[in-house]
Amino acid sequence: MNQQKFEQALNDLVTQPLNSAKFEEVKPIVESLLYSDLLPTTVNKLGLTEKRRLLFLLEKFRRYSCASVTRRLQLKTFAHHLSLEQPLTDSPIFNQVDPLARKIGLNEDLNHLKPQLLSLQTRHYQNAHSAFPF
Repeated sequence: MNQQKFEQALNDLVTQPLNSAKFEEVKPIVESLLYSDLLPTTVNKLGLTEKRRLLFLLEKFRRYSCASVTRRLQLKTFAHHLSLEQPLTDSPIFNQVDPLARKIGLNEDLNHLKPQLLSLQTRHYQNAHSAFPF
């Protein structure tokens, strides 16, 4: 996936509620975040909610141990430099949301895709899928 396709796919993903995202929309973003050197470049064009969604994606997937240490540090640094306003205050509905999403101030997450997303974090995933179209 090239930078332009990555930006478009990422923009499409963060402009919709994460609860409604389909695995086919999330998978190329996760693969790019984990196994390429691509990073978002149009962050300043995103609204607050979209930035929170992006931060959630960065924080969630940088924790996957299948990415190289260097890549995880890149994602951590990028997430750290992503400026956000204070998170929203907790409300009762937040209790059903991923704690990481809640911390960022989101009332949505990717929990509905957990089984599929777990398949992307195996240590052998990159080797088994070495023909990534990056």
